[in-house]
Amino acid sequence: MKNIKKRFLSLFLAGCMIITGTGCAGDGDAENSEATTANTDYVTVTDENGEAVTDDSGQVVTSSLTELPPELELKVGFIYSGTAGGDSASEVFESARAEIERSLNGAKTCYVENVLISQFADATAELVNAGCNVVVSTSNRFANVIYEEAEANNKVYFISFGGERTRSNLAVFQGEMYKGSYVCGLAAAFNSDSNILGIVADPSVMSVYNIVDGYIQGTKELNDKTHPDVRLNWAWGYSDEENKQAIDDLVSQGCDVIFTATYSKFAVQYCEELGVKVIGLAHNMPELAPNTYLSGCYYYLSIFLIDQLRNVRYAMGKVPSVYMGGVREKAVRVIDFSETCREGTVEICDVLYQLAFEEKTLIFTGEVKDTDGVVKIEKGATLNADEIIGIDWIADNVSVEKNFCSPQLDPVGSNLIVYESDFGVGEANTAE
Repeated sequence: MKNIKKRFLSLFLAGCMIITGTGCAGDGDAENSEATTANTDYVTVTDENGEAVTDDSGQVVTSSLTELPPELELKVGFIYSGTAGGDSASEVFESARAEIERSLNGAKTCYVENVLISQFADATAELVNAGCNVVVSTSNRFANVIYEEAEANNKVYFISFGGERTRSNLAVFQGEMYKGSYVCGLAAAFNSDSNILGIVADPSVMSVYNIVDGYIQGTKELNDKTHPDVRLNWAWGYSDEENKQAIDDLVSQGCDVIFTATYSKFAVQYCEELGVKVIGLAHNMPELAPNTYLSGCYYYLSIFLIDQLRNVRYAMGKVPSVYMGGVREKAVRVIDFSETCREGTVEICDVLYQLAFEEKTLIFTGEVKDTDGVVKIEKGATLNADEIIGIDWIADNVSVEKNFCSPQLDPVGSNLIVYESDFGVGEANTAE
C-alpha cells in the first residue's frame, strides 16, 4: 500500500501545479493571526450589488471608519443548546464571543446555556431583559424557532447558525464545511494502511450529510479505480458512551483512520487513547489528540459575526442573507497537517485545497449513487449550492452503517440564567 501511494503521489503531482503559501499549511493558526486594532473599526467594502470586494489574492477588502457615525450600543446574547465551551462547536463560538468584545470597542456579550428548543423563547426573553439587542443562536436545532422569535421581536436583531430563512432582522450562517472535509478525506485515504476508513457522525450536526459525503468524495481522489471501504456509525455528540461504542466498533472492523463528524471532544480524545489516527470537526485537534491527529476542519465564525454586528452598530441597512462562507473566505478552515502524516500528504492535499480556495472543485459531480444503489447525481451533472444543502443521503462506498443513537429521555433544561463574562478577567458572573 505504501509503495502504491508513493507511485500515486508522483503521478498526482506530475499532473498538477503545486501552489505554495496558499494551501492548508498555516490555516490552523490563522485564528490567532487575525489582526485587530483596539481603537479602529473596519467594514467590508462592497460593490453596487452588496457583494464583498476582494483583492488580487482573493482576500476581502476592508476600510477603516475614520469618521464614525453614531454608534448603536451593542449587547449580544448567545443561546447554547449545551454548555458554553462544552464541545468543539461551542468552543469556537466562545472564541468568537471574546473576539467580538476585543474587535468592537464597547460591545458586551453574555450567554444562556443548556437551552432546549421549547425554552428558546424564554431564553430570548431573558437576554432581552438583560439588555441584549442582538441574539445569536449557536445551534441549527433552533433554526425554525428563531424565525418565529425574529417575527415577534422586531427591535432585536437575530443571527442563526443554521437555517434557510432570513428576515430584515434575521441573518443566517450555513457554511461550506464539505469543502474542508473533502480535503480531509484525501488525507485520510492517503494515510490509511488497511484502506478501511471509519466515520462516527452526529445526526444533529448542521449539514452532516454533505460533510460526510464531501469527505467520502475526497477519499475517492486517491485512486480512480479502487476506492477505500468506508464504514459509518451514528452517535449523538453529547453521549460519550455512544461515541465510545461507535469507535470501538469501527476499530474492530479494521478501520485505521477515524473521521469524527461530530462536535464531541471525547470522540477525538478517545481515538488518541486508542492510538488510532483521527480527523475531526475541531479547531484544537493538536490539543485533543497530539499523537494521532492527521488534520481537521472547522468553522471560523468571527468573520461572519463581526461583519453582521458592524452592520447593526452602524445601521448600514444591508439585507441579511444566508451566508455560505467557505474556504475562500476563510470561514471554513483546515487544520495544519500533523508531522505524523505520511510523506507527501501536504503536497497532494494542498492541490485540492487550492482548487477549493479558487472555487474550482466539482465535489458533487456524477455519477454518484447512494448506499441503496440509487443514482443521486446523474453522470456529468453537478449539484448546485441549494442541492448540496439539501443532501440527505450517504454515498455508495459506505459498506457498513450502524446506528448507536438512543432516544434522549427527559432532557434536563436550562436554568435560564444569563451569564456575563469579562474576558479581561476571565471570570463569569451571573447577571442581576
